[in-house]
Amino acid sequence: MSSDETHTSSKSLNQEELHQDGEKAGVAQADEKNDAETDPDITSWSFPTPEAIREELSKEFTDEQKEKVWTECTEAVKTSYNQLLGRWKEEMDTLLVYAGVSSAVLTAFNVESYHLLQPDPADPTLAVLKQISAQLNGYTFTPPFLNATNSTGPVASPQVQFQAPASAVWLNSLWFSSLVFSFAAALLALFVKQWIYEGMVPGTSPESARLRQYRFNGLLKWRVGTVVVVLPILLQLASILFLAGLLVLLWTLHNIVAAIASVLVGLVFTFVIGFTLLPVFKSDCSYRSPASSAIYAVLRFTRNEVLRVIRGLCKAIYLWSMHWDSEALLHVYRAQFERLGLFAYNAYGSMPTWRGRDQNEIYRYHGNLTRAIVTTAYSTTADKRFLASMPVILSDLPSEQVPQCFRDILDFMEAEWGHWHLPDRLLLEDGITLPLCATYGIRHMLARSDRGAEWWLNDTKIIFRHYFIGKESTERLAELACKTLCHYAVQDRASRLASGLAYKTVKLLYDKQGNRHTYDTLAHAKVFYEVEMAAWDPSEGFPRYRDTTQVVYVLLHIIRATISGQSQLTASQTDAMLAWGQQEIARLCEWLRGLEWIGLHKGCLVMSGNAAESFAFPHIASHYLIKMIITPLIMLCSMPGGLALVSGELVAAIEHTWSAARLAYPDAVDVNIGFVWASGLDKIDARLVELRAVCQLPPQ
Repeated sequence: MSSDETHTSSKSLNQEELHQDGEKAGVAQADEKNDAETDPDITSWSFPTPEAIREELSKEFTDEQKEKVWTECTEAVKTSYNQLLGRWKEEMDTLLVYAGVSSAVLTAFNVESYHLLQPDPADPTLAVLKQISAQLNGYTFTPPFLNATNSTGPVASPQVQFQAPASAVWLNSLWFSSLVFSFAAALLALFVKQWIYEGMVPGTSPESARLRQYRFNGLLKWRVGTVVVVLPILLQLASILFLAGLLVLLWTLHNIVAAIASVLVGLVFTFVIGFTLLPVFKSDCSYRSPASSAIYAVLRFTRNEVLRVIRGLCKAIYLWSMHWDSEALLHVYRAQFERLGLFAYNAYGSMPTWRGRDQNEIYRYHGNLTRAIVTTAYSTTADKRFLASMPVILSDLPSEQVPQCFRDILDFMEAEWGHWHLPDRLLLEDGITLPLCATYGIRHMLARSDRGAEWWLNDTKIIFRHYFIGKESTERLAELACKTLCHYAVQDRASRLASGLAYKTVKLLYDKQGNRHTYDTLAHAKVFYEVEMAAWDPSEGFPRYRDTTQVVYVLLHIIRATISGQSQLTASQTDAMLAWGQQEIARLCEWLRGLEWIGLHKGCLVMSGNAAESFAFPHIASHYLIKMIITPLIMLCSMPGGLALVSGELVAAIEHTWSAARLAYPDAVDVNIGFVWASGLDKIDARLVELRAVCQLPPQ
C-alpha cells in the first residue's frame, strides 16, 4: 500500500477499524473453542441455525462502534438537510424582493391602463359634437320657412354605447395576469418560508435524527423542491406577460378581462387552499404552515369533542338499557346495546396533537427511518466511510430493512452511474468495502427464519448483486465470505451464480491471496461440497459438470489447507478433516470412473440454449479436468504429506475419464483453431504425464 493510500485510509472509518475488535474477539474465541475441542465430529457438523447467526451478529460490534457510526450518519444527514433548507430560504428571500419590485412596477402601469377601457368625459371633441347635436334638434322646418322659435326644447339624442378596442382588452388582460402571477409567486414564497421554518429540527439525538429524517422524507415525497423551482418560473412568466402587454392597448373593466382574471385568481386560491389543507390530513406533507396548524387544532378540538359527546350519549343509552324491565325486548336488542357499550367504554384514541401525530408516525415507521438515515448519509455525500460502517448498524435494523438498505444503495449507484454499472474505482481501488457490506447483508438474511421462501430469495439476490471479489482482502472478509457464500449457495440451490462465487471465494481469497482458514470456514466449505456433489445429474448437461468439478476443486482445496499447517486447526481437528478428505477422495474415484460423457452430451441437446456446448465437448472436458482436478492434485502432491493422500487409483481414474471422453468424440481437432489453445485440449496429455510423475508412478 502506498503512502497516499495509507493517508487516505487513516482519515476515515474503514473496515479495518470497524472490525479490529471483532477480529481480536473472534480469534480469542476460536482459540478457546479449539482448546476445548478434543474430538470433533466432522460428519455431524451442520450450518448454524438462524438463532445462532443472530447471536453471532449481535456480538459482532461494540456499543461504542455503533454509537460512533450513528453519530457520523446523523451529522451527515443534518448537514445536508440544513444546507438544503438554507439554500431554499435564500432563494425565497431573493424571490420575495424581486416579486415586490415587480408588483410595484406592474401596479403603476395597470393604474393607467385600465382607463383605456372606459370613455373619457373630458374629451373636447365629444363635447363639441354634443353641442352641435343639441342645436340641430332646436330647429323646425315648415316649407318654405326654417323656424327655430317654435321649438319646444332640445330633444335627447340616443346615447351610443362605448366599446373598448380589442387592443385595450388584450393589454389589460396581459398586465393584470402578470400582476396575478407576481402576487402568487410572492404569496407562495411566503408559504415556502413557513414550511422551511416548520421543517427545521435541531439536535443530534436519535429522536431528533429520526424526526429530521421524517421531515426530509416528507420534503422529497411532497415535492417541495418542485414548488421552489416553480416560483421563479411564475415570476419569469409575469415578466413575459408584462412585455407582451406593451404591444397591445387596453385592459380590464371588460367581461373577458374579468373572466380571465377571475380564473387566474381562482386557480391561485385553489393552490393556496390545497397547500394549507394537505398537511392537515397528511402528517408527512411538507407544506406545513401556521394556517395548517391552526386548522388542524380546530379540527382536532371539534373531532374530539364530537366523539366525546357521542360516546357519552352511547354510555347513557347503554346504562338505561340495563334497567329495562322488558326481558323480551332486551333479548332482541342485546347485541346492539353491547356494541354501544363497547364503543362507549373502550379507550378509543383521541386525535393527537400537531406534534404528537408526527411522533406516532415516526414510531410506526421506526425501522424505515433508521435505515434511511444510514443510506441517506451515503447517497447525499457518496462518502465511502458510511458504506464501510454499514455492517455495524445492520444488527440494529429490523430484518426486513436489511435488503432495503442495499436497494437504496443500488438505486443511488444506478442514478449515478447507470443500470448494471459500477464505477471502476469500486471494483479496482477498493475490493473490500462493498463486498464486506454485501457479506454481512447476506449473513443477516441467513439469520431470518423464513429463509428459502420466494420473497427471501428475491431480497437476498438484491444484496448478492453487490458482492464481488477484489484484488485485495482481509482475513475477516475472507472468513465471513467463505462461511456466508457456502451457506447461501446451499440455501439457494437454483442460483448457479451463487455456487460459482462460493467456489471463486475459496479459490481467490485463500489460494491466491493467502488468507488462513479456520475450522469453521473449512466446515462450511465441506458441507457446500457435499451438497453439490450429491446433486450430480448428467442429464443437466455441461453446466452441472462444471459445477461438480468446481466443488471437486473445493474438496482438494480443503485437504491442501488442512495439511499445510497454516490453517487455525487443532491436532484433533486436522485428523478429523483429513480422515473425511481421504473418504471423499475414494468417492471421487468412483465418480470419475462412472462419468458418462454421452449422457452429458444428451443433456446439452435437450436443454434449450446449450446445443452449442455439445460441439465444444472436448474443449469443455479438458478445460475443467485440468483446471479443477489435475492442477490442484499436482499442487497437493507437491506439498509435504500430500503425496500419501493421492493414490495411483485416483490417477488411473482420471486417465480413464479422459480416455472415455476421447472415445466419445474421436474426431481429430484442428490445432490451428484458436479456441484449442484456451481450452487445455493442447496440454491435457502433458499435464496427465506430469501428474503421474509427481505421484511417482511409472509412465503409462
